[in-house]
Amino acid sequence: MVTQNTSAPARVSVRPLLLNNLVAALIASAVMIFLHEMAHLVAGLALGHTSVLYSFGVNHLGSPSEADQVVMLLAGPTFSLVTGMLMQLWTPLRRRGDLLHLVWLWFAFVSVQEGIAYLCLTPFGAGDTGQAAQLLGLPVAVQLLALAAGVGGMFLNARAFAPHMARHAGADPRLRNAMTLFPWLYGMIISVLLSILYLAISPAEIPASSQIAILAAGTAILVFAPMAHIFARSVTEMPHEPLRLRAVPVGGLVALAVLVAGNILLSFGFTFG
Repeated sequence: MVTQNTSAPARVSVRPLLLNNLVAALIASAVMIFLHEMAHLVAGLALGHTSVLYSFGVNHLGSPSEADQVVMLLAGPTFSLVTGMLMQLWTPLRRRGDLLHLVWLWFAFVSVQEGIAYLCLTPFGAGDTGQAAQLLGLPVAVQLLALAAGVGGMFLNARAFAPHMARHAGADPRLRNAMTLFPWLYGMIISVLLSILYLAISPAEIPASSQIAILAAGTAILVFAPMAHIFARSVTEMPHEPLRLRAVPVGGLVALAVLVAGNILLSFGFTFG
């Protein structure tokens, strides 16, 4: 006698995908911000200015000229944008399909997001591009154009992330949310809370506009991920490439803890030059 198995197929657990993407996103964000600030620091040192590096920014001492200030301000967003775009084009760890691949992906996309998020702040005089625009005396129309470019860039960044969502999460909405929506939601909360901690313990005197920019970045830096759902129809034919992930990314959690500890130390400032 032949019997039929009428039981429903087992549902794939979303937890490994969510946890690994969340950890990867937080690691990538921390590394990106550090390198972004290092770009500010290197620009200041190259121009001959003693600078203090913090986990959330760089304070250039002395009285830099307006031209030097513009160069130092724009060094960070430019570095993030260019680095992110190049890394989006080249994904050498894709065949591994592990946490390191996810860290690469998230770093590439958060770097681009960092650059375009600053463009969005330009008309408000906040952040690197906003301060640079004020120093350059850019017309309001040009600043609004930067805002429009930033908003458009956010959608383009999300569009570029959509194939990765489809490739690694498949067509299952639960898995797609585990790779996009929930890493953004939980990552945003954690990033903002960490930023508040770093600002609270730092002896640096941070202008209100800069504090707003820092906290705003924490809310927007991962938003491209859930926005990728807007372009879900354009990636329906993407072949599924399941990731090979550990249930709990212990190594990633250790790395994240080290990065947070390092940022706590950096919050007190290190002087160079």
